[in-house]
Amino acid sequence: MVLWNDDWNLGRLAAIDDAEELCRQLLASPGGWGSSTCHTEAVELLERVAGTGELPRSFVVLMVCACRRWDRVTARLIAAVEDAGLLDAAGLDELAEGFLSHEHVISYPLTWVSPQWLEVELDSGGGRTYTVDEQTLADHRPSFEPPLRRWAARRTLQTDPARLDELLRSARVFEPRHRDALVHGLLDAAGGIDEARRRDLIRCGLDSAQASVRRTALDSLCELDGPEAASKRARADTNAAVRRWMPRQEELTTPSLFAS
Repeated sequence: MVLWNDDWNLGRLAAIDDAEELCRQLLASPGGWGSSTCHTEAVELLERVAGTGELPRSFVVLMVCACRRWDRVTARLIAAVEDAGLLDAAGLDELAEGFLSHEHVISYPLTWVSPQWLEVELDSGGGRTYTVDEQTLADHRPSFEPPLRRWAARRTLQTDPARLDELLRSARVFEPRHRDALVHGLLDAAGGIDEARRRDLIRCGLDSAQASVRRTALDSLCELDGPEAASKRARADTNAAVRRWMPRQEELTTPSLFAS
């Protein structure tokens, strides 16, 4: 059982016991829930509203994962969501597709935020108040942190290795840190694809601007060509952390000549 922080914003969210109301609140105030490094808060929110309302569970999870309150812990959050069994395999696949989207747009009734709005004339400074109805829609574009992109790419490639080329093409339209996160996730699942395509993916990883992605690409290169080839490539890198790359212990282990 999570002990809730003494936080007014979190208290408002914790009091919600309906999935649709939770999503309504998150849409109405996408950046207004403070900041926290306690990812278990989000998991408990999702467990509290599980099975309520008519919204797809994957959509509710997406909304919570995109809440800026937990921007700094999205890697732990998505891992906990998966471990908690909040979604079945199909739901996790739907969630991954959402995180992979370059332009994810959610349309919702503007009345969720407020039924009355003020329109201001910039030239004259005058204004008028008008009322909207349920047919007046607003658009929300959620922001997904790179760890969510990485998780989604890994899961998608593990589920369907034939999508590698499609996923690499999709990655190219993202800004660098999101593109690198997608490539990182694909490298995480590289063991499930054939050698030729895996080498193409390794080349993409070694061209990444992020040292952590290049190190993961070296892990994969080591599995194919051995520690010496990967170490030679690491020593030529411009980044000190990459130059310090070492093979994982299991990759250094060879069968004993005297094994019975």
